[in-house]
Amino acid sequence: MPSPSRPPWRPVLQGALLGLGVVAAAALVASVVAPWEVAVGNLVLRSQRGVEHPFPAPADPQPIAASRRVPGAPDDGVRPVNVVLVIGDGMGVGQVSTASALLHGPAGGLVLETAPVTGLMTTYAGDILVTDSAASATAMATGFKAPKKALSVLADGRAPATLFEAARAAGMATGVVTTSGLVDATPAGFTVHAEKRDHHAEILGDMLASGSEVLIGGDWSAYPKALDDAELQDMLARIDRLGADAGYSVVRDLSGLDRAGPRVLALFPPRRSGGDAHGPPLTGLAAAAIDRLAAGDRGFVLLVESEVTDGAGHHNDVAEVVDAVAELDAAVASILAWAEPRGDTLVIVTADHDTGGLGIVDGAYDDAVAEVRWATDGHTAQWVPVFAFGPGAHRFGGVVDNTGIARIVGDLLGLEGFPSVAP
Repeated sequence: MPSPSRPPWRPVLQGALLGLGVVAAAALVASVVAPWEVAVGNLVLRSQRGVEHPFPAPADPQPIAASRRVPGAPDDGVRPVNVVLVIGDGMGVGQVSTASALLHGPAGGLVLETAPVTGLMTTYAGDILVTDSAASATAMATGFKAPKKALSVLADGRAPATLFEAARAAGMATGVVTTSGLVDATPAGFTVHAEKRDHHAEILGDMLASGSEVLIGGDWSAYPKALDDAELQDMLARIDRLGADAGYSVVRDLSGLDRAGPRVLALFPPRRSGGDAHGPPLTGLAAAAIDRLAAGDRGFVLLVESEVTDGAGHHNDVAEVVDAVAELDAAVASILAWAEPRGDTLVIVTADHDTGGLGIVDGAYDDAVAEVRWATDGHTAQWVPVFAFGPGAHRFGGVVDNTGIARIVGDLLGLEGFPSVAP
């Protein structure tokens, strides 16, 4: 009986499969010997060979890093009355330098670049090299290292005083502004103590009891983890009453914020543009907070956070990074326009960590197109920038640790006994 004839396409398929197998095997061998890259239009296939390397891990699970204080400008002897700390969540050096070049060209042009003092900051957590926002916020707020996900609570359960608590004890006003959810890690790390950053209902309740005059952030009405938190949702449904009982004017939009009293709780919905941002542009929110906090005569400490910079890194979205850094830079320009004529306000701009490991790897002038690449869609252990303006700025030159933010600011403000942690 004659054998059935083979379909004419079978040899072609077999050849293609064999070719793919050879390419895959060659790529595997090549990745062992050296990294490789194949580009087809905008599609890039790249091997990134990870190499394990030991490092001396600290024996103390919650080390207190000594800040390296290298003066970047002379000390004029003036000490700040007010401090504004601006945090671009996830805004590493790569995000700033990339946005600067893509917005203004190779010579740059961000307001950040006019800082009289610039430095770098290390961000490692108390238990791991690559931090999260909670552990980094804890370090900047308390001067102590904490494990990942902990909010101003140390590995042994002790709760060190925060910069906000020490400032209020000295009679100063405090406030937070964020385009993230109000109960997200960075604002929470400065205002409350919680063993885990996902204890959202506990965080919100403690924020209302914290005594901070200004609480401005997102309502997290589209954030999956918050939507799954029944206790938080119950509190948000009653937030008008809860806020009023705590002495706050509760508002939901910018017009309400303009009419609010001296103590304000603002919860904004997500922006229509999507992403991770909430509420109006950061410039207006920061100005509204400063107006209220500056009404007193004992000084204030204000935290201003952009969440968009972090979301852009997690999304590996270069256009979003550029927009996010531009928004933050505009907010800094507005803050400086208020602060610099006064001469009594220290403005610090930094990040809690780097997200994405962004960098420009090519960019010919003849076609004005830059090639930008990412290392990851998560956090990295890269150092982050520090830009300082105003009295006390000289203390932030060189390389500092994130614990140095709290320690230097506390020293400049003369906050007695800070930083400290109960035995």
